[in-house]
Amino acid sequence: MGSTAVSSLSSRRIVLLGKTGVGKSAAGNTILGQNEFRSVKSLNSVTSESSEKHANLSGRSVFVVDTPGFFDTQMKPEELALEIAGSVYISSPGPHAFLVVFNVSMKFTEHEQQIPQITEMMFGQEVLKFSIVLFTYGDWLQGESIENLITENKAVSHLVDQCGGRFHVFNNTDKNNSKQVNDLLQKIDTMIEQNGGGYYSNQIFQDVQRYRQEEEERRQRGRAEKTTGETKIR
Repeated sequence: MGSTAVSSLSSRRIVLLGKTGVGKSAAGNTILGQNEFRSVKSLNSVTSESSEKHANLSGRSVFVVDTPGFFDTQMKPEELALEIAGSVYISSPGPHAFLVVFNVSMKFTEHEQQIPQITEMMFGQEVLKFSIVLFTYGDWLQGESIENLITENKAVSHLVDQCGGRFHVFNNTDKNNSKQVNDLLQKIDTMIEQNGGGYYSNQIFQDVQRYRQEEEERRQRGRAEKTTGETKIR
């Protein structure tokens, strides 16, 4: 796995993942402290391709990659998967953190519960070691603690557990609140330490892709051999 020293705080590379309409692009703007990504309230994705923006925060360079929304019906599933997976290359040599974004008021349907598995299918099982659940629209909690929201909903609790118990809350309307961004960056730093000072590297992604390709080739050979055997029996 590619790695960087934890003591090197010169840069952080972050990839945003999530459904359309959860405040993913707005979260990117909150992290960067400026409006870099197009963000509007819409049921249709306003992000059709992965893109990276950058800002200098507290003496370090922070790179954020926004991606199209999971389950975006405006794109073919295979095109969507390739575009989201391509975020790894955009954040070369690899992201320090994947932020899996959810709206605090979102109903956790079967779609939402599938997101960790879909993320693993795209990037490999290692990806959740580099992931933090980011809840947006924290102002909608209206005094309720995020911890209560998590513990009272088994689906949400399971989601957070799959990401190593890591979560954070953003109030996207309070873009001048630097503390919420600094706290997130601190959680990312802690996660990096837990991962031995590394990031999710292109090499890990390439190994996953190669393994999948080899598995598919084996399945195809198996089907071909089965068909050949059935033909001989006839």
